[in-house]
Amino acid sequence: MKRFFLYFGRLLIICLFQAFIFERIQIGPFLYPCIYVLFILLFPFGYHTVYLLVWAFAIGLITDISATGMLGLHASASVCLALLRPNLLKLVTVKGEVGQTATPGLNTLGLTRYVAFVAVSLLIHHAVLFGWENFRLSYLYLTIARIVCSAALNTLLIVLVQATLFNRKRGFDS
Repeated sequence: MKRFFLYFGRLLIICLFQAFIFERIQIGPFLYPCIYVLFILLFPFGYHTVYLLVWAFAIGLITDISATGMLGLHASASVCLALLRPNLLKLVTVKGEVGQTATPGLNTLGLTRYVAFVAVSLLIHHAVLFGWENFRLSYLYLTIARIVCSAALNTLLIVLVQATLFNRKRGFDS
């Protein structure tokens, strides 16, 4: 039950930051800062995928309602990422290397593998998000540019947030 409140608190904090800060930042047409993906990436390794899907749908739906007004856009991208997350973790970890209760982060994966995990996760998430948003082949090159640029920006943001706030030696990580 303690973990439920921890995750619920993270959900609220990240949703508030996304809705009131990052959705208001206009960097350019190709850069979309979305920090809420960090919520999905911070779940422990052994967390069951069904529960992760429910949490991912919740944060995606809250982001849809509070920020964009287009229901299902962020929810579908978040659920897709949550569904593929266990396979992505298998690509960057060796079986038995980390405990089932550990969370993917800089301390458990190291900088190189963590950045690779975050970058691939964001490319998948953004491909679904911007693919649904544009949904036209005539905008294919612009969509690909937006996916790559936004993934690069958000990889940097998530690694910085992970290094400063969720570092086990310094802060909020459980």
